[in-house]
Amino acid sequence: MIGRLENSLPPAVTKSTLYRVVGWLFRAYVASLVILGVYSLLWVLELAGVLPGRWLSTAWIGIAAMGSIFLILLAPLYYAARSTDR
Repeated sequence: MIGRLENSLPPAVTKSTLYRVVGWLFRAYVASLVILGVYSLLWVLELAGVLPGRWLSTAWIGIAAMGSIFLILLAPLYYAARSTDR
């Protein structure tokens, strides 16, 4: 089965490249599960009356702020990593 996949990809794509891509996708999947799990726990605690409603909105604002900072830093870091001036 893996032979068909290897034959359909260009020679520049090796098994290690595929393993790295799958590894990063798995890390992103696990990170999203953790974030959703924490948010769901906060939501349940808010519904149960243990946490005030402001904490839930604070968590969303924090997640949005971290995502924004990541996107702001992503472009310069990407171009610095691809730069040939070292």
